[in-house]
Amino acid sequence: MKATLIFDSINDLLFSKWDDMFIKRMKCFNEQVNEDLNDSHNISQLLSPIITSQRVMAAQFGNTYSSMQCKDKTTIVFDEWLDHVFIIISEDKVEDAHRELLDCKTFVQHICGQNINLLHSPIYKDWLSVLLESRGKGDSIPGASGVIGESGVTVTALNALKSAVKEIKCSPYQHYHLMLYVGDKLLALYSSKGSEDLTPPDLILLSIQCVAAQEYWKNVEEKNDDVQKTRLPWLSQENSAIVNVCAGTAASPCAPYSMHLAEVAPRITFVILLDMELREVGIAVHMSNQILSNLRRLLLQRNLEMVPNTLDTLEVSLKKTTDALRKNKANTNLCARLTSRMLELRKSCTTTTPLTPETTATAMHTALEAAIEQLKPDIPSIKILLPLKEIRGIIAPYMEFLQVKAMRYFSHGSGSEDSGSLTLHKYVEEFPGLIHFIYVDRTTGRFLAPDMADCVDMLSPDTVKRLVSCTFSLVHEGYGAATWRRGALHVCAVTWWERRGAGAAAARAPHPAAVRALPPPGDILGAFYRQVVELAFPNESQDVSMKELICVHVGLVPAPTAVQQARRLAHSIHELLDDQRAAADLL
Repeated sequence: MKATLIFDSINDLLFSKWDDMFIKRMKCFNEQVNEDLNDSHNISQLLSPIITSQRVMAAQFGNTYSSMQCKDKTTIVFDEWLDHVFIIISEDKVEDAHRELLDCKTFVQHICGQNINLLHSPIYKDWLSVLLESRGKGDSIPGASGVIGESGVTVTALNALKSAVKEIKCSPYQHYHLMLYVGDKLLALYSSKGSEDLTPPDLILLSIQCVAAQEYWKNVEEKNDDVQKTRLPWLSQENSAIVNVCAGTAASPCAPYSMHLAEVAPRITFVILLDMELREVGIAVHMSNQILSNLRRLLLQRNLEMVPNTLDTLEVSLKKTTDALRKNKANTNLCARLTSRMLELRKSCTTTTPLTPETTATAMHTALEAAIEQLKPDIPSIKILLPLKEIRGIIAPYMEFLQVKAMRYFSHGSGSEDSGSLTLHKYVEEFPGLIHFIYVDRTTGRFLAPDMADCVDMLSPDTVKRLVSCTFSLVHEGYGAATWRRGALHVCAVTWWERRGAGAAAARAPHPAAVRALPPPGDILGAFYRQVVELAFPNESQDVSMKELICVHVGLVPAPTAVQQARRLAHSIHELLDDQRAAADLL
């Protein structure tokens, strides 16, 4: 059973995605059993007391709660953003449901930016729905993106992207990124000179976009083998849309880019990401919107002591917003309107005026909505057929190999054609009893793992995902290392920090209670790991990376031996990744 729901500021259901089991469960609470519960209005009425309770406790008392657990094992998880309440109702563990809810909120920011009202459109509802469905269909583990690192094919793919640049006309925009994804694993990335680097969450979001497109194209081709080019129904006619990538100190999706998708071959996707030159505006508007939302909550709580400082912060942020708008040659009347609304808001909060602070705050919100409209520019048209043909021709010798890679979980390939790839056979003699391992760099959002084909008889992909979920729970409890048994398997999980480019500084171990108060680990934005590093290395977290290693042994291996092997394996992987000559797969 699962339902994902988004309620607006007046408790109307803005977005909903549920299964039949959820409807059956909701019928237990409905007096009129024969009534059709698939109507959003009926669901809103049944859940209205819970939503109202959550809002009242959060807004008027500041006593927020993030989840509820029922006796029938139903879990309800809450989150709030810009006066909208996000809810997931399921039978999953609280941490897993909370992680999925955080990803849902990230998806909304990714496709809608600050204008969450775009979800009123059926197209955006379908888009969010397919992203939620595709979230767990890839091969990557939560919070880490896939990368294929064989030297031969990656160099060829990069050359193909460089060659395709000559055929792409995107004037007047000069900054862009070209990518090739195999399944959800990044094969190659080419960025134009002066472009802002994409963050690990951006690559994860784009990989999920590619998985959604690949699944749709696969389903269409099964019905019609003659289809050459299929339009994705949630994108434009050219399979393009405006999306938002992460930017600013908050690292939230707020910088508008134009995304263009095209199918190179089954499960191989070409992505163009075009910078719309609105990054500074997006960051400033995002901060202003967040601060204004906090101010409106303070006014609702009558917490007048915090209002002056919040007003000062909002004024500084609005100054950055108007400066960024002027720099982008936006409407000067809009800048004057924002400045005027700020003066009215400050005056109503500090002196006696006919206008109440709530009224002027609402007027400011309306003015900011006009600024948010500037972050939804027209999608530039890009002729993609010629560069697509160029890419297909250059990577043709590797096409069969890449399609195999796209279909295999944790795929690294094996055999004479891929002798440089990482396989478990390289470690069997040195680490007796080891059947699988996962090495994750949480700072860069990449992970390394051997081919699952080597241990398919002993370990299924679903089992691996459950082990990763268990590791998340242990890390969230504040443990740096743990061992446990699961049936015939013995699992060892270790987490540590690394620092390069400077002398090693002793970490200040975070208090377990402080770690438990953080968001659950493994979400797309990686907020947990970023905040843990900041707690352990206050004011010195720039050069610190956080690593994880999960080792799976057969149950006959003693626990001390498994721990010792995990330590040795960590050193071996570190040497492998540092050796530039080693052609290892970075997933």
